[in-house]
Amino acid sequence: MASRRPPANRRDAHQVPVVERRRAAVKLRIEGKSWQEIADLLGYDSKGGACKDVSRALQKAVTDLALPLEEYRQLELDRLDAMQEALWPKVLDGETRAMDTALRLMDRRAKLLGLDAPTRTEGVLSLDVIDASIAQLTAQVDAARTQTGPAD
Repeated sequence: MASRRPPANRRDAHQVPVVERRRAAVKLRIEGKSWQEIADLLGYDSKGGACKDVSRALQKAVTDLALPLEEYRQLELDRLDAMQEALWPKVLDGETRAMDTALRLMDRRAKLLGLDAPTRTEGVLSLDVIDASIAQLTAQVDAARTQTGPAD
């Protein structure tokens, strides 16, 4: 026997009031209302129910924002490209103000792409550096031995 699930449009229709109530609960919480006040105003069974619904709404908002972040970054990059393209003829004509603006656009693009992040540099060990370190350690060991004197 197949499970009895309401048609998608009935399920969606049921979700609209839930989403609206959650949105209203978040708004009230932002306004400084207590959990009990939110529960009373919006018809929750308890202040815990209001709190849980606000938490769910905020979690969904965070989840929903994570996916379009790359899309938003690409949109911003496209806008920067369009601005630079419109500005470029003036840059080529040597207009100083246009050059300054173009540099600001390029700086913004670099920040969006993470190009200005600090780069990690590795130290390079050479035989000379290793030999110098060994000589220094040997001298320290010899100095320590002479300070303590011969072993009995």
